[in-house]
Amino acid sequence: MNIRIFFIVVLLLLSGMAAKARSRDFGIWTGVQAEKKWTRWSWNGELELRMRDNARTVGRWGLKLGGNCAVVKNLRIGAAYQFLYFHDTEYDDFQPRHRLTTFALGKQKWGNFAFSLREKIQVTTKDESDRIKKSGKIDTYKINPAWSWRNRLKIACDIPRCRFTPAISAETFYQLNRPDGNRFNGVRIAVSVACRIDRKSTLNISGIYHRDVNEQRPQDRLVTDVCYAYSF
Repeated sequence: MNIRIFFIVVLLLLSGMAAKARSRDFGIWTGVQAEKKWTRWSWNGELELRMRDNARTVGRWGLKLGGNCAVVKNLRIGAAYQFLYFHDTEYDDFQPRHRLTTFALGKQKWGNFAFSLREKIQVTTKDESDRIKKSGKIDTYKINPAWSWRNRLKIACDIPRCRFTPAISAETFYQLNRPDGNRFNGVRIAVSVACRIDRKSTLNISGIYHRDVNEQRPQDRLVTDVCYAYSF
């Protein structure tokens, strides 16, 4: 695979995502990241805001803190804690959620291309205290806490003497503790470009197509994700 073929694949995916997005929900995600590297360790924090309903309402905002370590060449493991303030559309209010994640990330370079595979386990605890029915009883979530396995394959292209690094990725979501049986419940495809502003700053822009599967009310979403990252 050369760089021209890579860009053709990216353009085809963008066209397919745009076609899928017609009459679907559109969202805007924004974020700011900071990272500190020290020997084999890397510590990071992120503040995010996600808009949905055609970018008219806030879906959630969150704060994440985490770290990872290089255990062997081309393999890192890490963990993170994330606080989420989530908009519950059924009750039209915001509720806190707590999420813990652990992951393993493997990378391999082939010419100008970098292939990475990330395996992530996440557990999300949902606050049910604000979900009060008219009868006064608490309306509990079907799954709480929710365990999920996320599997992402990513291909990035390092263009010599260029500030831009394009990439494509595909990710699956698999529920691990569903009462009626574990199964895949989401697929996400992303086309992104990382723009190196200077030695410490990078602007990441992504177009994301996400589809819920095996759900009673499946939904397609097209998202524009913009994130500023600073490394020191």
